[in-house]
Amino acid sequence: MKLIKKAAAAVAAASMVFSLSACGSNLSWAAKIGDDVTVPIGLYIYSQAENYRSCVQGSVLSSYTELSEQTVNVSGSDVSATKYLDDEASKSVKSYVGTILMAQEMGVKLSDEDIKNASENAAQAYQQDEEVLTQNGVAQTSVEEYYKNVTLKSNLFQAKYGKEGTEPVSDDELKEYFKTNYATINFMQQYFYNEDGSAMDDKEIEAVKKEYESVKSQAEKGKLNFTKKCEEVAENATNYKNAYTDSTSRFDNTLEDGQKILALKEGEFTLIVTDSAIALIQKAELDKDGKKFEEYRDALLIESKYDSFIDELVKYAQNSDKVEFNDKAFEKFSCSTRDFSELSVSTYQ
Repeated sequence: MKLIKKAAAAVAAASMVFSLSACGSNLSWAAKIGDDVTVPIGLYIYSQAENYRSCVQGSVLSSYTELSEQTVNVSGSDVSATKYLDDEASKSVKSYVGTILMAQEMGVKLSDEDIKNASENAAQAYQQDEEVLTQNGVAQTSVEEYYKNVTLKSNLFQAKYGKEGTEPVSDDELKEYFKTNYATINFMQQYFYNEDGSAMDDKEIEAVKKEYESVKSQAEKGKLNFTKKCEEVAENATNYKNAYTDSTSRFDNTLEDGQKILALKEGEFTLIVTDSAIALIQKAELDKDGKKFEEYRDALLIESKYDSFIDELVKYAQNSDKVEFNDKAFEKFSCSTRDFSELSVSTYQ
């Protein structure tokens, strides 16, 4: 039955491509770079799919609700989900083109190993969602181009901003970013569930809250070693109760909890309570011996520069007189005409 469905989907996709070709193929491409490079519209649609998947996995969108009925919060304002995904896909195509142009100018290329890995990753990704992608007009070749460009983009990024790049980012700049956006914490947490999986009642929840408030008070007065307390909890961790020490993570300073943690001084505590859990957090020294900065350096570089790098690539493509973008195809294949609800999400990495 599955084979029949795949065959039917392939026929449907082929019919769509044929009908586009009959119209002069004016909707079969997303962008052109002179007479040498044609970006297939499948790459635009695949970008929509990947952004949709990411939004569902991050609970920004729901696969159980019509896309037309959903919104995405962008810079404090609600934007229709279809517009958001279309805009992101258009941006992806433009950064794809910008990557090719800038890589040519800087002499950055893909190695044979890069190409091999991209091909293998594309085959795996396509196989995972072949039916959905085929039904939406995405060929495996488009997915392969997507993965090749992701790798080329990474190589280009390092060629510009890496230690040996043309515009290397200094350690001082990255250390400031590290200090501003990261914190090392000691942490213990209890979900409001009993070990048998049953929800705690109000009395049990109140008892847990009092326990955590007591630990906080004792630790602040120096009557309890919070690091040792966390270690004890960690040794006896359960499904709903856990702890760790000396853990370094990035915290979102646009969210209330992230602001709370980043604003703490070394040694200070904060108690965070939600509907489902309670956590007691102590801010520790960020980087005692400098080893964590070295461990995190690559991630810090990407986090601090990658968004602006993408914007640069988009502008690079838009400002090139060699490039033509197919706005009619973007409009024709808007997310409002796609169905990505059956994309696999749980196994997506």
